[in-house]
Amino acid sequence: MDIWSKMILKALSQPQKVTKILIGSFCLAFLGFGFLFPESFKQNLGQLSAFLLQGFGFYYLVLGLFSVLLLLFLACTKIGNIRLGGETPDYNWFSWIAMLYSTGMGAGLLLRAVQEPVYYYQSPPRDSSLSKADFALEYTFFHWGLTPWAFYGLFGLIMAYIMFVKNQPALSSSLLAGKSQQSIIGVLMNVLTIICTLLGVVAALGLGGRQLLEAMGGLWGFSPAPLEAIYVVIVVCMLATVSALLGLKAGIRNISNLTIGLALVLMIFVAYSGWQKGVSFGFLTTLTTYLYEFVPMSLNLGGLQVKAEFMKDWTYFYWAFWLAWAPFTGVFIARISKGRKIRDFILAVLIIPSLGTFCWFTVFGQQAFYLLESGIADAGDFGSIYTAIFRFFDYLPFAALTKGISLFLVFTFLITSVDSAIFVLSMFSDAGKQEPLKKFRWTWGLLIGLFTIVLFLIGQESLLEAVSQLLIVCALPFSGMFLGMAFYFLRLLFWKDTKHE
Repeated sequence: MDIWSKMILKALSQPQKVTKILIGSFCLAFLGFGFLFPESFKQNLGQLSAFLLQGFGFYYLVLGLFSVLLLLFLACTKIGNIRLGGETPDYNWFSWIAMLYSTGMGAGLLLRAVQEPVYYYQSPPRDSSLSKADFALEYTFFHWGLTPWAFYGLFGLIMAYIMFVKNQPALSSSLLAGKSQQSIIGVLMNVLTIICTLLGVVAALGLGGRQLLEAMGGLWGFSPAPLEAIYVVIVVCMLATVSALLGLKAGIRNISNLTIGLALVLMIFVAYSGWQKGVSFGFLTTLTTYLYEFVPMSLNLGGLQVKAEFMKDWTYFYWAFWLAWAPFTGVFIARISKGRKIRDFILAVLIIPSLGTFCWFTVFGQQAFYLLESGIADAGDFGSIYTAIFRFFDYLPFAALTKGISLFLVFTFLITSVDSAIFVLSMFSDAGKQEPLKKFRWTWGLLIGLFTIVLFLIGQESLLEAVSQLLIVCALPFSGMFLGMAFYFLRLLFWKDTKHE
């Protein structure tokens, strides 16, 4: 055996050390290139992400449809009766759904609540028999509905099955590689999962921090500088770290319950304001059409086909982004789902959050369409993801109150996303333990904050865009891992675990 083989075998006998070295090298390389060559780095990364979206876009579409159909199939078979762990669930239904929903969508619901439906309303991607308003909502449903939750749900179900049925650590590599701690495949899979998780939460924190800053400037009458978002990042990371240190029941659950409760109140208020003005929400028509057209839309086929440019800018981008978010969202959902049956898990992760999201976008979207059609609002009012929701509330009663609640919700949604990521990253760092040591939670809370702050300092908005592009790049290798895990999971269910039926 040559010296290189001996060195590789010795390194693989210490997988946690190798993982730490690879993660540290990635962070240093990313930040170093970003600092020394920010424009070149951003340009090359943008070209690579655009190439991947163009070349593998249809593959993402097939993978998304496969995930939805597989979960629905499992829910309809005897497999759905398998219980994930103990006899009694750890959390009641409301807390369980509040935690998974806050983590899975978070501040994006407020970032896009008005901006995205209005964009499709003003620039429809294709012709449709639906009205402009209903068609705009249908495409919003498509991008935020069953497919993203299927990515989260399938990965989460696999992890939950590993942890609570197979009683193995929650390391993604443990499913494919057996004793993965001693295999190079296992190490690379864990590194990839950690990188996707880190970049996902940093991108969300950067965008959400900027939205909070813009909102505070609008509410209190000042013009914020982009770098002032650093202060927002510091506060969010501090509170998220405290929440992660308190644990699931004392910290994360309570914040999620409060956040979802307030979001429901805000949605009901907007709906009531619309009903008083005679706004017709038309939810069932849009939902029925979405479900009827879901499969051809998912594959971009036939008369429902849209232009390639739109697919690359929107659908391919979303599918890659949701897929790259699946590691930390899926593992977190798995961690809080002990005691649930597989059928209940699929209902709560795939169906209920999708319906909640559809109601949310319908209420906000139809109200925004009414404001535009009646000439009350201007077309440019809702163009920015940072300010659209706050400009929207300027046209409703109690604007100061609703904008204050929205500001608070962006803040708490960010906290629930970051504290979930801290908890999941700590699980990976602590050999997959379901209750990782607090030193790992402190460390990841600090690292997430520092990574985001450094990105703001180096490139301000441009490098945050680069993080989103890098997340798209990471989505491709992760998708291969995701697909392999799904097929191996089916093998476990139908070839080895029939005794659970």
